[in-house]
Amino acid sequence: MKRTFTLALSLVLMSVMALGQSLEPFFSSKPGRVLVYENLDADGNLISVNADSLAVMTGDFEEGQATVVSTIINQGDSSRFRSKVLMKFDRGEVIMDMAALMEEAMQEGMRQSMDAMGGGEDAESQAAMNEILDRTTVTGECRGIPEELSVGMELTDYEIEIKVMFITSKMGCRDRKVIGRESVTTPAGTFDCYVVEETMTAKAMMVNEKTRQVSWYARGIGLVRQQTFDKKKLTGTTILTSIR
Repeated sequence: MKRTFTLALSLVLMSVMALGQSLEPFFSSKPGRVLVYENLDADGNLISVNADSLAVMTGDFEEGQATVVSTIINQGDSSRFRSKVLMKFDRGEVIMDMAALMEEAMQEGMRQSMDAMGGGEDAESQAAMNEILDRTTVTGECRGIPEELSVGMELTDYEIEIKVMFITSKMGCRDRKVIGRESVTTPAGTFDCYVVEETMTAKAMMVNEKTRQVSWYARGIGLVRQQTFDKKKLTGTTILTSIR
């Protein structure tokens, strides 16, 4: 009887300890690991490839941050765009610093536009670009996937506002919900995923767009697959093709 009681107590303690441990977040936290994704159009044609790898991480998933290096290669002209994506961790939730990412993207976009027009890196072009950037603000953050998920759970909405000179545009994500849990097989392997559905919105001057996204997330990896729809029509797919 005493041995049985001791064994039962041990099992209870082990269960409590397991529940108290932090769950693995939906993020690839292994330094040097590269996640390679293919971005496809509605017909399954390759548009671009992007490779993401963790460069630096400080703190932990309760309160820390990381820098992910993302390289995008366009299929049409083989052009490359490399950026450093800042991530923040808030009690296991991975949050992208969208303001910093969009600022860097706008800088690169303006540089490419000036190069295409023959402006290059001359002092006058640089001064014009700096003036635009000085009058540009990006506010808001891209909410992520919390470490504790369950089917039917509703996730936090978010909105990002971009002001360039006198033009204001907004990007948002709402109606976020965990709609299922599935095993997903891609060229990179088979993953146990939570399925998240959300509505993406974009407003700028006369533009008012709304699309639906369905995303599959795995612990220790992050995004495994994502599909974008205009109403019920599939417009694009992103899929994890390799982990190296």
